[in-house]
Amino acid sequence: MQTNQSLPASVRVEPASNIPQAKRKTVETLLADDCRWPFGDPMSADFHFCGHPKKDGKPYCDVHMRLAFQPAKPRPVVYRPQAA
Repeated sequence: MQTNQSLPASVRVEPASNIPQAKRKTVETLLADDCRWPFGDPMSADFHFCGHPKKDGKPYCDVHMRLAFQPAKPRPVVYRPQAA
């Protein structure tokens, strides 16, 4: 079995959610103001969404907004002279 570190970012599995079973939102129960952060594999029976109240005009709650939209990391400036 592979660990999350060996998988590409697009296939990494998020840690299990700590949302109680009764409060988990599915595609059928998700409302307009619910956080759409997914947990699990969409093909599995326990796939669900966060469901906490989301930020105005955003798809996620405060916690998941911070995870989804992180500031860019500074990159070193590389000088590449142009050919004459």
